[in-house]
Amino acid sequence: MRARLVPLLLLAACGGDDGAAPTDAGLDGGAAAPVLGTIRVLEDRWINPDDGQAFPAGTVLGYFLDAPALGWHDEVARAGACTLARYTPALCDPACTDGVCLRPGQCVAPPRFHSAGRLTLTGLATPLTIDGADGYYTPQTQLPAALFADDATVTATLAGAAVPAHAITARGVPPLVAAIDRKVTLAPGVDHTVTWTPAGGDARVRLTINANNSGHGAPYAAIIECDVADAAGQITIAAALIDGFPPTSAWTVCAGSDCPPSTLRRYHRATAAIPGGDAELIVGSQLSFGVDHLAP
Repeated sequence: MRARLVPLLLLAACGGDDGAAPTDAGLDGGAAAPVLGTIRVLEDRWINPDDGQAFPAGTVLGYFLDAPALGWHDEVARAGACTLARYTPALCDPACTDGVCLRPGQCVAPPRFHSAGRLTLTGLATPLTIDGADGYYTPQTQLPAALFADDATVTATLAGAAVPAHAITARGVPPLVAAIDRKVTLAPGVDHTVTWTPAGGDARVRLTINANNSGHGAPYAAIIECDVADAAGQITIAAALIDGFPPTSAWTVCAGSDCPPSTLRRYHRATAAIPGGDAELIVGSQLSFGVDHLAP
């Protein structure tokens, strides 16, 4: 049980997105409006990289911001359906006293959580209500691993507060079955292909490969993201992107830095307009796994 909890706790400690702008709008040309609110309803299976044992869990996470999230990573390469983005530590002189140093000499005030009122989720195995903590939404009780039916209609309804009341509806997806045994190993100079069994329909699949970081809570050194139609059945990461990815290890426990799981997610996404941008609802089935990569 302890090994299962470690990566989940690390994700919670780092805010789930490593401080980067929400990327679930999709590499397939998602919405142009900034994403100011996101609610993720996921059936997750974390794969222990030591023995391949899978631990299922239902997860719900939501938050609303008063401005777009900070983008810590810059895209440096793109190949096919995939992008490589890297984080470069920045220095500001004089030091930032009322914000963060996002780029050299660029002090930026981080966004603040913005309450949207009580969150009610229907269409799940058990309806769920979360009052939230000033714009951050996470359940206080353990959720069932089988969180929704394959053909469920999931609706997130926000009662309204600083963010006006609104509702978003997205469909469920069948469980994702992919050819990942214990972990993904990326070899220098070689393309890497991840495959899964398509479920039919119009769902999409997103592959996110997270590097380690230099210190607990710091942005990940790099992120590879790929997004394709579920019907494709596979994603290939080009060797050029892999060679630009930093050394990464699939540890189950980290000391001093974070070893975040990477994910392969089948999902449906829907949006609703709110002042200043969009709110999104992601309903998906995903595998969380470790990645080993020895840079050339």
